[in-house]
Amino acid sequence: RSEILVTNDSGPAHFASMTPIRVVTLFGPETPALFAARSPNATALWAGIACSPCVNAYNNRQSVCRNNLCMQAITVDDVFEKVTRIYDSLRKRTPGN
Repeated sequence: RSEILVTNDSGPAHFASMTPIRVVTLFGPETPALFAARSPNATALWAGIACSPCVNAYNNRQSVCRNNLCMQAITVDDVFEKVTRIYDSLRKRTPGN
């Protein structure tokens, strides 16, 4: 059974947040302030660069950005660090570990 799901801001992030699985959701062109799952099992990763969020109701969810800088700003190391912290906290709460 999976203990941690890493995904972009999408349906699977919201569905998984309603289960015991811990969820790390990557946000780029959207803001976690409005769209992050409201669950103690959910963690949002967002770089918060100046042009993000760029997708919203006012621009019909369209963006002129073609570089995806907001997603590139979230590094593999950032994600690994977050997942490692969550995994370590799960191990500490599991009897026998």
